[in-house]
Amino acid sequence: MAKFHYPFQKILDLKENEKEFAQIQMAEAIKKQEASLRKNQEIYQKIIEVENEKNQKQQAGVNIFELRMLENYMTQLKDQLISAEHELEQMETHVTKTQNHLRAKVQEEKTWMNLKNQKLRQFELKEKSSEQTLLDEIAANQFYRAFSLERG
Repeated sequence: MAKFHYPFQKILDLKENEKEFAQIQMAEAIKKQEASLRKNQEIYQKIIEVENEKNQKQQAGVNIFELRMLENYMTQLKDQLISAEHELEQMETHVTKTQNHLRAKVQEEKTWMNLKNQKLRQFELKEKSSEQTLLDEIAANQFYRAFSLERG
């Protein structure tokens, strides 16, 4: 029986590698997105803490210089939060792009794999047909010999 050889195997291998690379990119994009989300949460938590500290100091009757410093710090934190939110939006966009890229690579690989499976089925049917033809010839020869021996 002949061995199946897929003429586009290198293309299929390339598509598999591209898919794996897209999976790695996707995982990295998700990690960056999660890090950005944690950064947002940390900044937001700091803002809450500074706001609570400011309220406590106002009730305790602290001097205005300290309150101004807390206000300035809170303004900086809010600016950082705005920047971090913008960064998070960019990360979410990047994740979406990598998802779409991965989907495309998975589809390409699936297309080439389906073509390979289709060619394999055709090869197997052809092999089966060739085997059957050979068996039919052997049976016919045996019948002819047996018939010839009986007559002769």
